[in-house]
Amino acid sequence: MEDKKSIAVIGEREFTVGFELAGIQKTYGKENYKEKIQELIQSDELGIVVAEKSDVQELPERIRNDVNKSVNPVVVALSEKAEDSQLQDKIKKVIGIDLS
Repeated sequence: MEDKKSIAVIGEREFTVGFELAGIQKTYGKENYKEKIQELIQSDELGIVVAEKSDVQELPERIRNDVNKSVNPVVVALSEKAEDSQLQDKIKKVIGIDLS
């Protein structure tokens, strides 16, 4: 039987509330952001971590590199203008298939 992984969202309340309304239960605010995102990318229970791109860009370089290289869970950094190619690259890295 396959282990089901969950989704976590981290960011400002305005960012996370929509995910909560969609049924995502693991949402986190920006308190202790650096420590929390590191904890999330080390979690075996998560398949996807959703974060605001601007928050990820503000992380120290070492942590940002860890976040960007994370495959399990994959970190999806969203911005107001979606960057499809970055998301496609991450999906390809996770499942090994180019969806374009």
